[in-house]
Amino acid sequence: MLLNEPGVLEGSHYYFFTPSETIKKYYYHLICCGHYYCNADYHIKRDFFPYFLLVYIRNGELHVNYQEKFVTAKKGDILLLDCREPHHYYGTDGLEFIYIHFDGPHSHELCSYIIKQHGFFFQSKRNIEIGKQLYQMIYTFYHKEDMSISDSTCMIYTMINSLTFKQEKPKDEPSPVDEAITFIKANLDRQITLKEIASYVNLSPYYFSHIFKIETGYAPIEFATKNRIDTAKTLLKTTTISIADIAYQVGYSSSSGFINIFYKKVGFTPSNFRNLSI
Repeated sequence: MLLNEPGVLEGSHYYFFTPSETIKKYYYHLICCGHYYCNADYHIKRDFFPYFLLVYIRNGELHVNYQEKFVTAKKGDILLLDCREPHHYYGTDGLEFIYIHFDGPHSHELCSYIIKQHGFFFQSKRNIEIGKQLYQMIYTFYHKEDMSISDSTCMIYTMINSLTFKQEKPKDEPSPVDEAITFIKANLDRQITLKEIASYVNLSPYYFSHIFKIETGYAPIEFATKNRIDTAKTLLKTTTISIADIAYQVGYSSSSGFINIFYKKVGFTPSNFRNLSI
């Protein structure tokens, strides 16, 4: 039976799901999924649909208007759309793609963050692995096999996060972010500024901050603070060094400043953390 959408051809298949209230509350879950073969009549134009859409192109071209941008997705490309925003996409003859609409707790926050930081259009060698996972998921239902909610949750979450994985580079070609991380870790015993780190990697502070946060999930100074706190935790649990000396070793000029930031980040004072059973 053909889906009642223009341009969807025979041989296409699709599946719909109605999650329980428990699943809605606690799990990433499918709303619908499918494998479409389409011609040039295929088009979707919506102002709002309350779910996210993940699409992997297997053949042909899918033209997409979204967030005031136009892209043409081809074989091996991936799209992640927040369908709560206006969107319009349409196909060409020979279009073939697999997709899922999904939802779940904090999925909107996560996917919105990914789209903001990385865009909605992904062209990467890693897409092939995501495409294989999508195919496996959809064809589980095609063969009328069961997939547990824990398995489907893990697959959805893994696929979405895989979109953000940094491309591997040759070991002899460190990126500016890699160089900055090395610089930060080598200078944990003193306070360094954003301008100093950016200068070290020969980038403007604004551009450096942007690419650093995309690759690490941290602002540069936030990353430096994280590493100071992590080092302090290790010293607290593995040595008898005084808290004042630990504060000095991780770049704080006063123990009171160190204690305040440690408590803010960890939820324990350094003394309480030292005595805590891990």
